[in-house]
Amino acid sequence: MLPFASRIVCQTLLLLSLLNTPATATQVWIGAGRITDGIGQGGSVKLKLEIEGNHVRSIYGFHLNGAISNGTISTKLAHWRFRKCSQDLCVTLNRIRPKQTIFYRLHRTNK
Repeated sequence: MLPFASRIVCQTLLLLSLLNTPATATQVWIGAGRITDGIGQGGSVKLKLEIEGNHVRSIYGFHLNGAISNGTISTKLAHWRFRKCSQDLCVTLNRIRPKQTIFYRLHRTNK
């Protein structure tokens, strides 16, 4: 198993290779999530993201509009973690208030 720092570097490089496309290309990712902790635990939620370069914006689902840095985005309301899962994009959302954790598995779409 790789040391922790090496795993972080590898995951970041994989994520950047997944998200790095020509500057004009916009990627759209869509999928379902499961509330794994906190209010509504066990419930399902949906998320649709638009990614252009390192900028991510939610089209629907929990509000997000920010730039990815080292595979994460932190706002006043939540912390987002992005990683590649095979051909999918796995996203973990840790909401601050109300305290809640949501795990999403998104697939790329043309719409």
